[in-house]
Amino acid sequence: MRPIFTIVLFMLCSFLVLGQDTSKAEIFAGYSYGNYELFSAPPSILTSNTTTTVSSTSSARLGMSGWNSSAAVKMNRWFSFATDFSGYYSSSSAAASTTEAVTVSGCPSCRTQTSTSVNTFSPPKIHNFIFGPQVSYPAGKVRSFAQFLVGGEHVDTTRTTQIIGLGGLTLPTVVESQQVAQTGFAMAAGGGADFSIRHNLAWRLQADYLTSAAGLAQNHVRVSTGIVWRLGG
Repeated sequence: MRPIFTIVLFMLCSFLVLGQDTSKAEIFAGYSYGNYELFSAPPSILTSNTTTTVSSTSSARLGMSGWNSSAAVKMNRWFSFATDFSGYYSSSSAAASTTEAVTVSGCPSCRTQTSTSVNTFSPPKIHNFIFGPQVSYPAGKVRSFAQFLVGGEHVDTTRTTQIIGLGGLTLPTVVESQQVAQTGFAMAAGGGADFSIRHNLAWRLQADYLTSAAGLAQNHVRVSTGIVWRLGG
């Protein structure tokens, strides 16, 4: 993690220097709400002699509060390159259950075996560091923008899986606990609008769709709001 953040810090400083030289840069900082999908149920599986059917599922989603900051260097009136950082935290845990029924094909005497898995996540900490292009359209005191950012996400939580044997299974209840402290690819697509307060200050409303590969499910949403400080221009 330390080498990654060192590179990120170096890039951010470079962009800010470039922005000061060209007088076309802006810094954003504010509150952010993230709705994260911690677990999604697996699909049904069909093999040569068995059918595994997911008959009852629930997904674990958790609303988290945090912060969002970014710096953008304007290449021209419409196009910028943005660096984006955010962090999300919660004092609550989340749980999801999945019930699977396994049926053996061509065996009338075989009983359907059913098991239920309950996945519980301890209060997570999630940090994003993403970069990419931003396209904007200024119109009077409002500047709308769209962006597509890629980079990394670090997740820190504990996943506890409880497997309960039912109908036809004689296995006892199994409990497994796994520490999830992973860094993986992350992507964000979204946009928002800046509303001018004065010449060098604006108020931002922003929403993004997030996806990641750092030990969680794929579908997340964040909403951010805060102050934009414009450098030069």
